[in-house]
Amino acid sequence: MSCVRAKDIMHPRMSLSLKDKGPELLKKLTCEYPALPVVNEQLKVVGIVSEYEILDALLQGRTIHEFSAESIMSCGHAEHEGVCAEPICVSPDTPVEDVVSLMYEQNISILPVVEDGRLVGVLPRKAIVNALAEPGMWPEHEFKKRV
Repeated sequence: MSCVRAKDIMHPRMSLSLKDKGPELLKKLTCEYPALPVVNEQLKVVGIVSEYEILDALLQGRTIHEFSAESIMSCGHAEHEGVCAEPICVSPDTPVEDVVSLMYEQNISILPVVEDGRLVGVLPRKAIVNALAEPGMWPEHEFKKRV
């Protein structure tokens, strides 16, 4: 997989605004992605909202009218509660092996792809799985059994 980079299989930029309210979040998260990056006006990734953050807010007794992307977003780090200064992101040239390792280690389902500090795409786990099924995506020699 070493020749495949994030840019080869990332999806077009999809995101949430910091100010998106509950109903808007739910509408946007009915897409094929289980999470979306949250961006500011400059398209800088400032957090992530997943289906889990929505469920957390509901378990806390909040209605969909009582939260916004800004109030429930996380940074994507498995060991970090709440928001941090550096949400987990990758560059377009990040090798897919590194993306898979990061997703596995941090238990995340989608990674924002950032270039020059701005969101340029998203890379969901499903895109990696789909790319594996695509004929010709990886050279045949990478699939040969090692003896």
